[in-house]
Amino acid sequence: MVSRRARQPRSCEPTLKIIAMFLSSSDSRWWFILFNLPILIVCPIAELDAAETEESAEPLPKEWYVSGFLMRSYPIGSTLKFDGDKIPDTSFDSATGGGLKIGVFPSYKSVFGAEVEVSGHGGSITAPQTVVGDTVRSAQLDTTRLNFMVNALARYPGDYIQPYTGVGLGLAIILTDGQTQSSSGIRETESLSGLTLQGIIGARLIITDHLFGFAEYKPALFFWGKEDDGCGSGKYRKRNCIPRPIHSLDSQSHYVSVGIGYRF
Repeated sequence: MVSRRARQPRSCEPTLKIIAMFLSSSDSRWWFILFNLPILIVCPIAELDAAETEESAEPLPKEWYVSGFLMRSYPIGSTLKFDGDKIPDTSFDSATGGGLKIGVFPSYKSVFGAEVEVSGHGGSITAPQTVVGDTVRSAQLDTTRLNFMVNALARYPGDYIQPYTGVGLGLAIILTDGQTQSSSGIRETESLSGLTLQGIIGARLIITDHLFGFAEYKPALFFWGKEDDGCGSGKYRKRNCIPRPIHSLDSQSHYVSVGIGYRF
């Protein structure tokens, strides 16, 4: 079978022996040590790469991976309503968070794959106080958002750089702490849940046969976000229950993330 990557790392042993002999002599010069310092750093990495080349003589039947990442959210719009009454000028603050992914490609040369993703970040929802007639509307909410996604991916399976694109669909839960004011009065909010649809554009940098880094851009849409109306849902919905007024939310955001992963 052909190796995934025909790397031929150069051995560092002769150079390291010369440096060791020079350092043991009495007339060593600091400039010679400084000049060869990069070799002392690069050589252990080259030896690791050589070991991975021997290990990867056979292609992997499947490429499983796990990765972690840091991300930054950049919201671009949102619509918050309470009992159908829209609270104007609602906005999310940008926030920093992180997440984990587990994914699979059928083989190391496969174009199509899939992954599950869990992520979260904080933030806030605010709306300045507006007065129309006798109605005051405003919002001040601290939030914690949790995303549970399933992503379908398509990539170019290069040996060193792997650009990829994809789409994901999943559930988002937004935990809130604060209150809103609208034509229905002042009300503290509870958690909202809804669907999230996201696009994915990214690229991998293959560091070793197992280790990789990546960066992604993801536009995301949160929709059908609602509170529980107190009557349950589906077969667990209570009979003769009068639904209470609820908050609803739709929002759009851009996400930028960077991370590192391990393939096995």
